[in-house]
Amino acid sequence: MRYSALALAFLLVGCGTSTTSLPKIAPAPASSSSSPLPDLQPRLDAIGTLLTDCITRLRGEPVDPADNCVHVLPDVTGVIDEVEKQSSKLPPSGQAGVVEVRRQLTAIAPCEPWFAAGGTSADAALNARCDEAWNALFKGYNAVRNAA
Repeated sequence: MRYSALALAFLLVGCGTSTTSLPKIAPAPASSSSSPLPDLQPRLDAIGTLLTDCITRLRGEPVDPADNCVHVLPDVTGVIDEVEKQSSKLPPSGQAGVVEVRRQLTAIAPCEPWFAAGGTSADAALNARCDEAWNALFKGYNAVRNAA
């Protein structure tokens, strides 16, 4: 079960990288000085940290209800709402990221039991759907954060 979380981490890092650490949502190297949404950067960073921390909880073992990553999703929605209001300032990658995050927030809605179980369940279809939605949510949010 722990190997599936490790595999998830490697998938989230992306193809062609040789890092062994868990992926993190962080600003792109040169984005901080030329941010189109400087007022939202602290909040985007904070939510990115929460999403990154959730990855370590998806180990295929039940989690404490307080650590259930589903609790982060309203915060993701809130910050994406704010970004969307100013999305015309974002490059196309950021605008596409907002659309993707919205789509994945809808797709991940029925995954609360999956989160509570640490990113796995006895239902293979639920596992696949939630794993895919989580990966896409993480990737989309990272694109938004890097564009902002």
